[in-house]
Amino acid sequence: MNRLKSRRSVGVLTASLGLALLFSTAGPALAHVGYTTLDTTNGVVSSVDRTASSNAGWIAGQDATTWANSHDNRFFTFNLADTMTIDFTITGTNTNTNGILNPGYSIFAGTVPGGSHDGAGNLPAGAAVPLSYVGAQTGFATWSPFAATNDEIDANNGAAGLTTAHWGQYRSNADVTMSTDGLPLAVPPIPGTVSTMTFTGFSGSNASGASVSGQYTLGAGIYSLVVGGANPFNLATYLADAIATNGDYTTPSAALTAYNADRLARTFNLQFSAVPIPAAVYLFGSGLIGLVGLARRKMRATA
Repeated sequence: MNRLKSRRSVGVLTASLGLALLFSTAGPALAHVGYTTLDTTNGVVSSVDRTASSNAGWIAGQDATTWANSHDNRFFTFNLADTMTIDFTITGTNTNTNGILNPGYSIFAGTVPGGSHDGAGNLPAGAAVPLSYVGAQTGFATWSPFAATNDEIDANNGAAGLTTAHWGQYRSNADVTMSTDGLPLAVPPIPGTVSTMTFTGFSGSNASGASVSGQYTLGAGIYSLVVGGANPFNLATYLADAIATNGDYTTPSAALTAYNADRLARTFNLQFSAVPIPAAVYLFGSGLIGLVGLARRKMRATA
């Protein structure tokens, strides 16, 4: 979807307040999931400068077949103590001259664990990842950077040959479940943390421009705002170069050089604010809805 500006005020969405491990970091674009926490204090505008790898992380996650590499997206979190309206604008800035980010975003209720990543469970680093999580995955494409995990996936779901065309584990239009590696050498071992963030149905993108905005009314809870590139032409090139590597991301090659160029970090700025919905206004609105419903019932009764 190509929308220069998406501004909507929607019905209240109540988010799950499940506990999650949250990391607040401005880490490199190649790092595992690292959350930047946004300020939801009334009247405060958060202005955050970050990067996203490639210009296709968000749009890749729209594909139900390939999914996307979570490392190509930037994760933010915010905690609403009450029903609030959030307002934000994401703008590609190109301060590092790697190219303008054509931004896309998705909003989720809850979070995945800080430090989680695609392919968790690959041995030996993933020795502490819960086997139920590993076995529930359906595998990665042979050209995916995470294809080495397929052996562990097959071994724990009892059915070999479940390899799919998945590039990674991030989806920008569906629920996302991810795990950390844990600490298998600790005494006692510390298991990986698994959690799911639930897609709210709220997203937007600008495939050809540098800015996209959103405005939503959300219920109390912890949320994730995930930002990535939304350019379909960049995605086509990036995907072709990834496939051309044949899954070898270490041996120098023309395909690997092109792939690395495709996923250079692109800079963007996020302006974010949250404003509470006054209780009186909320109750007044609810009362009006009730009166409309009562009037309709009376009309049907007298018809």
